[in-house]
Amino acid sequence: MRELLPDKNKLLGLSRRWAAVIVLSVVCAQVATALTESDLRIAGAEFTLVTIPPGSFLMGSESGDGDEQPVHKVTIDYSFDIGKTEVTVGQFKAFVQATGYKTDAEKHGGALHCPCPELLGFARDFYWKKPPFTQTEKHPVICVSFNDATEFCRWLTEETGQHFRLPFEAEWEYACKAGTTGDFAGDIKQMAWFHKPADAGTAPVASKKPNPWGLYDMHGNVWEWSQDFYNLNYRSAPTDGGPNLISLLHPAVRRRVLRGGAWCKPTTSCTSSFRLPAHPAFRETGTGFRIVRSTAPPPKTESPPLTQSKTSENRSESSRLPARIVLTVGNTDFRFNRIEPGSFIMGSEHVPVDEYGWSYELPSHKVTINYGYYMATTEVTLEQFDLFVEDSGYVTDAEKYGFVFTCLPEGTAWHYEILADWRFPGYVQTDTEPVTHITWYDAMAFCQWLSEKTGRIIRLPSEAEWEYPCRAGTAGDYPGELHELGWYLWNSTFRTSPVAQKKPNRWGLYDMHGNVWEWVLDLWHPDSNTVPTNGSARFESALLDPAGITRGGSFANPPWLCRSYSRMRTTIGPRAHYNNGFRILREIDAADFKSFLP
Repeated sequence: MRELLPDKNKLLGLSRRWAAVIVLSVVCAQVATALTESDLRIAGAEFTLVTIPPGSFLMGSESGDGDEQPVHKVTIDYSFDIGKTEVTVGQFKAFVQATGYKTDAEKHGGALHCPCPELLGFARDFYWKKPPFTQTEKHPVICVSFNDATEFCRWLTEETGQHFRLPFEAEWEYACKAGTTGDFAGDIKQMAWFHKPADAGTAPVASKKPNPWGLYDMHGNVWEWSQDFYNLNYRSAPTDGGPNLISLLHPAVRRRVLRGGAWCKPTTSCTSSFRLPAHPAFRETGTGFRIVRSTAPPPKTESPPLTQSKTSENRSESSRLPARIVLTVGNTDFRFNRIEPGSFIMGSEHVPVDEYGWSYELPSHKVTINYGYYMATTEVTLEQFDLFVEDSGYVTDAEKYGFVFTCLPEGTAWHYEILADWRFPGYVQTDTEPVTHITWYDAMAFCQWLSEKTGRIIRLPSEAEWEYPCRAGTAGDYPGELHELGWYLWNSTFRTSPVAQKKPNRWGLYDMHGNVWEWVLDLWHPDSNTVPTNGSARFESALLDPAGITRGGSFANPPWLCRSYSRMRTTIGPRAHYNNGFRILREIDAADFKSFLP
């Protein structure tokens, strides 16, 4: 170690304390750049792993998105081996040749192109072996889903008898920061491939400088999957380096976390702390991964699924509660009308004869909701959503991913639009207009926040809970004259309008028809066979990429899509649609009977 220390003569004139600090800093820096490496050869593919020593660091960022907070100390008291580079095309090719594995992109219709203005879109022929740009075996493999990356790690584990997995979020960020505390572990221009044009694509791994611990491309080149479930913040995150495996969402819709940014992303997405939530089946021309070898197998990923909770007290006595209530957060009100228990015929009683010919509403069936609940009188407004964002630091999916799916301006074909979101929908909104460019996950995050702020159970309604008050005791296409009830294609000027400007329906709810499509809790199913008949949501999905359901039509739709029973299949994320918003439901619970009744 003596030869690693600076010349004592160079420390003359400095206090003993500062001299010791300089010596210690030099030692730590030189040790950090000389971490142990090990090589592995499997099926003709070579892997180099770097051993990361135990230590502590501050995880997250005070200046980053809300999901990067609160900044918290994490202590990893074990060492682990992590890939020196991202997994390459050559390494993935060895896996495929050895196992015959087919990726999600190959089996299920391609992959999304990175959000570059020139080529943004979903391409049905993109997969790891057929990228939209030139790659060699030294380039990072792309179009890889979490599922694909997990199978690769499983193969390595079986071949070697050692434990391979994806890095935990804390392990990834610890290795990425490599003893640094800023947004990047060095000069980003010297370390990372980022913000490249669409036809440029990825670069060979290790063609830029490594970070202080000898790891290449931790910033940029391709997104890297981590093991953790995505949660909205770090308030309950582990502090021991382990993964966060608790999720409030149903298993079919839980998301994992991508890290590090990609070749086409700006520097703001390539920081050490940036987090991108993605469904395990998500794949694009910028998704790849890096492997970890550990001394133990990865923990099981089990947590309770999302459910609708309905207390027994509200089943027969909800009519004794106030007909209208107001929840106030700050200076912003959220108004609700009570919906009493009852039965109705859900769906359509006839085969549609419009130009679409959809039969998603068949067969019609009786639904009995034997509990009361409160339904928001309007769609969530810009003012209400802005309060949520300001209070929580939340960043919507459209902002995270950098694009939306739209046909604005009026008359254009459906296309991907860069840098459009709820703040910039393509026109200027007032505070009283419904928020739009919202994904199912955004709506769920809002409900979680409002539940925490009010101490009440706030959620999206199920399909049945939405259609029941939309019909408001009627059985036709609309509970009145559509032009008096809603904003749709023929009267909207192709944009949102302030809520509650049209007449309410018979149960006092505004804009149940038109203005914006409204998310419901259920996952998509193409008909009404085997659906719940008690008001519950249906979460089961046979789709690899689960879709959700929006109801009510929008300002951009013709009348036949604004009917009480019309159902729209809509991706739950990350592709935000320009005319999607939501309405919230407040459950009646035991506390209501104590609060409102003598």
